[in-house]
Amino acid sequence: MIDEWPTEGQDLLLLVRAIGYFRCKALWAAIHVLEEIDAWHAAASGFLARYVPEDTLLNTAAELYHNSFCDNNRVLLLLGSVLGPAALGVPQYYAHASRFITRVVGLRYEDRQKELAALQPGMPVNLVREPENRHDPHAVAVVAPWGVQLGYLRASLAAILAHRYARGEVFAARVAAVMGPHSDPNEQLYIEVWRETVDGQ
Repeated sequence: MIDEWPTEGQDLLLLVRAIGYFRCKALWAAIHVLEEIDAWHAAASGFLARYVPEDTLLNTAAELYHNSFCDNNRVLLLLGSVLGPAALGVPQYYAHASRFITRVVGLRYEDRQKELAALQPGMPVNLVREPENRHDPHAVAVVAPWGVQLGYLRASLAAILAHRYARGEVFAARVAAVMGPHSDPNEQLYIEVWRETVDGQ
């Protein structure tokens, strides 16, 4: 596939870097690298489809689609071209996904760097609903195992999950990736969220 690459190698290097971030579950880091790619073509689409699982691409597209602070239609369209018909599931992805990756927001407030430094991938975190939150009754806080609040699920995602909570669904979470201080504060912590079965497995 590399032999078929039609452009200069810089875009290929960027794509490899993005795939590395995907594999580390740092979805927004991967998105920002994809933004730097100048020429998108069939070889690039094939490369991404081959080395990144379809559900990861769907998850990433859903992060873009439901993000209130980003209007990056280019990367969303690129992901759509790779996903093909599966992209039709992006708008309802969080309404049905049994497992997904998302970022934790609100890390820019107060001093969270000390808490982030103590986190490791795989470490469990708690999702705590805040129905009495005066800013957002659907708010879901992300709390470290030692009880310190790290931040929140973003409001658009929390609103979707509110309907699932109302149906009796239960969710658990763990740290997926922790990025360094060079990253945007709202993109430094990624968690993996999954729906638990009745017996908690």
